[in-house]
Amino acid sequence: MTTKIEEILSAKNNSGENAYLWLKAAVGDCILWPTQDASENEDSADEIGRWELTVDEANALIETGEVDEVE
Repeated sequence: MTTKIEEILSAKNNSGENAYLWLKAAVGDCILWPTQDASENEDSADEIGRWELTVDEANALIETGEVDEVE
């Protein structure tokens, strides 16, 4: 597992049980939100973290089962 994937999973774990991890796999855009509702408003002020991933990193993140929504 890459350091970036570990960083994302650690951030999600540290953000509480309602943290919501969203991934747009085709472009590698990964955003961690405090809740699913916050993700629906897409107000970047609510983002906990944002990462740009390669295709391989996106696939590896999906394989962890921790991504809540993949587009």
